[in-house]
Amino acid sequence: MEHVVFFPAHDGTPAFRRVAGLEDAVRLVEHLRNVEGIAEVSVHSLAEVPLAFKAWYRVELPADAPVAVEAAPEPDVAAPAAEEVGVPAVVEDIPEQPVVALAASNGQAVGGGSKSLGFFAS
Repeated sequence: MEHVVFFPAHDGTPAFRRVAGLEDAVRLVEHLRNVEGIAEVSVHSLAEVPLAFKAWYRVELPADAPVAVEAAPEPDVAAPAAEEVGVPAVVEDIPEQPVVALAASNGQAVGGGSKSLGFFAS
């Protein structure tokens, strides 16, 4: 497992070195202390953190986009008005944008022989 040794450089700025294993980290710390005279060191192990990505869509309207509100019939006495509920106004004339689809093949060949990493399989 990789390790990182943090220490102050000769000019006082923070410095670090990645090493292949704990034994290499110990040898580096010994070198820093005995040869370089640096006693303020710390050793940290590097372990991979598993990540997952989820689709996130955000709808944005251009600042100069016209907002069209259709005339609505009189609201029923029992039902609250749309403004009271917080229903947004109807927006028209927004150009269509392509939607990118992700393959959920779980590592199996898809169509033309390409492979997916399988992270998005549901």
